Amino acid sequence: MGDVYGSRAWFKPAYSLAVGALIGFSLVACAPGQGPVQFPWVLQPPAVPSGQTSQPQRPVVPAPPRTTPPSTTSIPPAPPPVTYPPGLHGDYANYPGLRDFIGKMNREHGFNVAFLEQTFSGVKRDQAALTKVGAPAEGQGWRAYRPIFLTEERIRGGVDFWNRHAPLLDAASRQYGVDIEYIVAIIGVETQYGKNTGAHNVLQALTTLGFDYPKRGDFYRKELEQLFLLSREEKVRPAIFNGSYAGAMGLGQFISSSYRNYAVDGNRDGKRDLWNPQDAIPSVANYFARNGWKRGGGVAVPAAVSGGGAGLAETTPKKPSRTLGELANAGVRPQAGLNSARVSLLKLEGSTDEYWVGGENFYVITRYNANLKYAMAVHQLAQAIRQRKFGL
Repeated sequence: MGDVYGSRAWFKPAYSLAVGALIGFSLVACAPGQGPVQFPWVLQPPAVPSGQTSQPQRPVVPAPPRTTPPSTTSIPPAPPPVTYPPGLHGDYANYPGLRDFIGKMNREHGFNVAFLEQTFSGVKRDQAALTKVGAPAEGQGWRAYRPIFLTEERIRGGVDFWNRHAPLLDAASRQYGVDIEYIVAIIGVETQYGKNTGAHNVLQALTTLGFDYPKRGDFYRKELEQLFLLSREEKVRPAIFNGSYAGAMGLGQFISSSYRNYAVDGNRDGKRDLWNPQDAIPSVANYFARNGWKRGGGVAVPAAVSGGGAGLAETTPKKPSRTLGELANAGVRPQAGLNSARVSLLKLEGSTDEYWVGGENFYVITRYNANLKYAMAVHQLAQAIRQRKFGL
């Protein structure tokens, strides 16, 4: 090949290349308004940070044009806004009282008007509730009422319920100071131990009775208000609840206000589920305890009445205000001992009236349902269950 470096043939091209590079450097370096410039390395590679190995940089190859739309998995689409149909529709659309109720729920509790209108637009009139509310079982005489609840099936079912849920019942009895047989009997009278918790939609039943049953419309509208507050507290829609024709729910048949005030989250799962024995059992016990139940205290015993004693008898629940001595002086003789500081003489009306002396615990049962026949059915069922379980 010959001595290239000893020849002058290479000098001229090399000289031209060097001069061109220097001129380009000067022009760029003097460009107005430019900061420090980094150049592609020509004469020497750029400095390498300490600790790294010098490697020549590969030329950047532009990415090919995208043939598929970019992935959106990292950013989920926004949920569609909640929309409500305008106005009020359905069976109660033309009820001024319902429109007043919606306004009240908005003003006093902050419920969205459109949400309330949408909810009530789906409500159907509950004709069965109107029929049943006019003929409650408590309207019967005691002799006809008692056999509804004092049956072999309910007594046997109560023993079985007690055996199946003994740990829950023991814990509730200890915590709240309520005798187990009365917790069991309440659930037995109300729903036959959960077999019949009711098939009426509570929202529809309360709306129907609140606006189509003037005799007790105020009461049912208040319970309807409580239902909406309950649903907000429990983070559910008000239309999900099923229960009795009067709006009572769960194993113990709590009305909405009682649900809010007495229901307990027994299993601590963040919900007060009265269809679950883990919550229903302590909730019934809490109800009794909050109303003054005394564990081991007397409830009621039969009484013989003579002289003017019958004039002291109560036919509706009243808080006991007399002593056993006062009743004895009036001719009332209890047929068994009764451990209660204050008592009342009770008359269960029927074809043949029955007289009983009721204590403070009997009055507590009437706080659950304000009817003497109801409270007596609970008491007698509780005693029958206890006697069957322990062979007394």
